Amino acid sequence: MSLVLIMTTAFALLIFFHFFAAARGLKKSREIKATHVPWGISVIKPVKGIDADAYQNFKSFCEQKLAVPYQLIFSLQDADDPALPLLNKLKAEFPRLDIQITVNPVKNSLTAKSSNLFYGLKLAKYDCLILSDADMYAGPDFIARIASQLYNKQKIGVVSALPVHVKPQGFWAWIYQLQLNATILAQWLPYASIFRLGVAGGTIAIKREVLERIGGVEAFGGYVAEDVRIGQLVKEAGYQVAVGPVIYSPVGAKTLGDLASLLARGSIIYRRMLHTALEVPYLVVAYCYLLLTILGIFAANTTFFTAAAIHLTSKIITAALITRTAGTSGKEAFLVPILDVIFIYLYFHTLQKGVLTWRGIAYKVDEQGRMLPVN
Repeated sequence: MSLVLIMTTAFALLIFFHFFAAARGLKKSREIKATHVPWGISVIKPVKGIDADAYQNFKSFCEQKLAVPYQLIFSLQDADDPALPLLNKLKAEFPRLDIQITVNPVKNSLTAKSSNLFYGLKLAKYDCLILSDADMYAGPDFIARIASQLYNKQKIGVVSALPVHVKPQGFWAWIYQLQLNATILAQWLPYASIFRLGVAGGTIAIKREVLERIGGVEAFGGYVAEDVRIGQLVKEAGYQVAVGPVIYSPVGAKTLGDLASLLARGSIIYRRMLHTALEVPYLVVAYCYLLLTILGIFAANTTFFTAAAIHLTSKIITAALITRTAGTSGKEAFLVPILDVIFIYLYFHTLQKGVLTWRGIAYKVDEQGRMLPVN
């Protein structure tokens, strides 16, 4: 039984190490300066529906401090989208900005978001491209910082902004925020430069020539996680992936269904888009306290419960420290056991069904992580 305690303590220390790695990554992202800003920047924002603080999110990209011309392209798929009146209001409020709105049906073989990117890119005037989700809120110097980082080194192919999720409203939104911040800050950030984990896809900067070299939107637009695929393709093409400045994403109100979709998507990414050599250790290290608890119940042995408590405590403390360092309250860390139980259930359920519902559309996911809409 002492071996169980030793192994669990080792796992706990490994988990706690992620706090230092995340804190270091956050510090570096916050210190990024705007230096070599390229002449002309095209920002493409795929839009579907109204996210939390939608107008303020859109407006933040109109209030950028830039000495070079830039354009904003909002790409939608439905002429009745409730976000359209907000975008028209935005154009009226900023008449001197180059703001364009395009509406097109979803292109075959692409997901809804990637289809929006595909049509938005057709309007892009400049070679520096920023692909940014609609739910992102940018500081006034954000575009200058991420664009200049892309041109700092010749071999950087893509720069991924570091999204921090904030302002949850309601119980399920707190867990939703915890999952996103834990996944990006504690899992992706420490290992992004070591393994083929792709990018944190909320907002990325990429050169037009790099996008064309990897095959354009069609090369990644059919995957369940286009951000993972973009990073993989960029590295395969011989370029580096860099972590960019921090950007914020208001979570707002979420339902259990929203959380289930998010966790189901994560389950498929682990199994079908990452290597088994990454997936298995992650599951063992991250969730062993659940197995130890079950063993303690059946074996009626307190050693298992002690080991489980050590492991769970390390997860909660680490999550609290990371999220507080990122700028949230950290109290969502106490919801770790609820998040973990739901995730493990959905992990096995989703992989068995192979079906994912995302943004109201049901997809069948193949073994490579590509998605096909289910009628």
